[in-house]
Amino acid sequence: MKKLYTLLMACALSGAAIAQFNLTLSVNMNNEMISADGVHVAGSFQGWDVAGTPMTDPDEDGVYEAVVSVEAGDYEFKFINGNDWPFEETVPDACRADLTGNTNRKVTVSEDMTYAVCFASCAACGINTVLFQVDMSAEDAVAPQGVHVAGNFQGWDPGATMLSDEDGDMIYSVAVSFDPSMLEEDMGNLIYKYVNGNDWVFPNEDIQGDCGDGGGNRIIEMVGLNAVTDAFCFNQCGSCVAPTEVTLQVDMSLQTVSPNGVHVAGSFQGWAAGDTEMLDADEDGIYEVTLMIAPGTYAYKFLNGNDWEGDDNDNESVPADCNTDGNRTLEVVAEMPMTVTYCYNQCGAECVNDPDPADITFHVDMNGEMVSAEGVWLLAGFTDPQWQAGATLMSDDDLDGIYSAILNVSGSADIQYKFTNGDPYPGGTVDATVEEMYDFEANGCGVANGVGGFNRTHVRSGMAEELDVVCFNSCVACDVNVGELENLSFSAYPNPVGNVLNVVSSDFNGATNFQIINAHGALVRNEMIMMQAGNTTQIDLSGLSQGVYSISLLSETSVATRTIVKK
Repeated sequence: MKKLYTLLMACALSGAAIAQFNLTLSVNMNNEMISADGVHVAGSFQGWDVAGTPMTDPDEDGVYEAVVSVEAGDYEFKFINGNDWPFEETVPDACRADLTGNTNRKVTVSEDMTYAVCFASCAACGINTVLFQVDMSAEDAVAPQGVHVAGNFQGWDPGATMLSDEDGDMIYSVAVSFDPSMLEEDMGNLIYKYVNGNDWVFPNEDIQGDCGDGGGNRIIEMVGLNAVTDAFCFNQCGSCVAPTEVTLQVDMSLQTVSPNGVHVAGSFQGWAAGDTEMLDADEDGIYEVTLMIAPGTYAYKFLNGNDWEGDDNDNESVPADCNTDGNRTLEVVAEMPMTVTYCYNQCGAECVNDPDPADITFHVDMNGEMVSAEGVWLLAGFTDPQWQAGATLMSDDDLDGIYSAILNVSGSADIQYKFTNGDPYPGGTVDATVEEMYDFEANGCGVANGVGGFNRTHVRSGMAEELDVVCFNSCVACDVNVGELENLSFSAYPNPVGNVLNVVSSDFNGATNFQIINAHGALVRNEMIMMQAGNTTQIDLSGLSQGVYSISLLSETSVATRTIVKK
């Protein structure tokens, strides 16, 4: 433990010498009705705080900007027309960080730079962007000069537009932005071909199939503003590797099937909740769909309905034994047709009868927290509706700081839940900042929820149960040690806090690691401070955005955690 802690201290101290660069983020909002709450940007560089980084338009030209200081590296982000997630932009596929369900923008920073686009587009307003993709896996070799694309969008230059294969899967890609006027002579059609090299003397495509223009080139008629080409095989109009036939089945015999039907969604179809319907042709309670899926590894889950939330819709709370980041995992192998069967909300193919409905008493100790005026709530996957929309207000009748709620729970034996310090659904809008932000999976009492956080888990017996009292943001009671770390105490005030936080403790003395974790579970500050037992240490929080945070003090053998609100 001491060696690990020494390494952490060294990393924290060395971080001060890392170079910072100014990243200017600029978004043109002239095509949008600007929200009364302003325009914001949120990303991995600031803990995904949706309201933490406002953008300004000082010259009133409709272009909003924010400048953030970051280290060299890759960052994901998106713009928000407002100050909450329902008002985030829809980032086109052509400029998403990747095409496996990620809906964020991505930028790589190595110097001071500006990233400027039109809201919900990939380039300046009115400029086309196309993500070109080609599969080179069937070629004997890729030329040392690389793979290029040439076409009417860039003057048919075979060496000007190079593609890359960052993940080594032999699918080369590049996103190109260009003025639509480049296509006017071809009636707005995009005409292009790939070159295995950087000159016409190298092998280039002679397309004769349905995707061609009749002259050996590829064609996309009337290409859209933000388009993505199919990752066809070089010189072909189809995939290099034939997709595999996959039949997905889900046994719904223990469920009341939604009037919206049964669906499956996953990274193989863009996580579209209502696009892939499953049917029960022989009315045996097992719903299925057969899909052609390219070989690879995919995440997915079943839905009892056709949307992620709302009336008559829910989606699986995948049990811990078969849960990977909140979802199921599908491994598709080339030329090996497969059938995959699960019971809804269970890990096996054969449905195990659910335990009888029974009352469960939940407890959470809030003595280490400043309890919100909106109270303490319980979220769960077994409520109707699920999670925030079906949240239950907990009570502390004896005023001992331990909040409780009794719910009658039916359905699956495996349940997921968590607590919140504040109303998680004010005015019908999700507020994720009040939720517990602890890594329950790493500490043995929960699983990842698939959206960047974690849920608590419990296997119910079908009889009345009273769960152990647990500390908010912990797997154990507030007075129980975790591993090698002795749980000590400190005071932090004022709370809510402005720009200066006062920290005082009789337990911590000398060099102490101070950490801040935001409401999304991201570490936003990690530094060494000098503590003197019994004396007050002041910490500057002027650079911290508004929101709810978990703060921790760590010595070689001890840890203590508190929750603060930055106003």
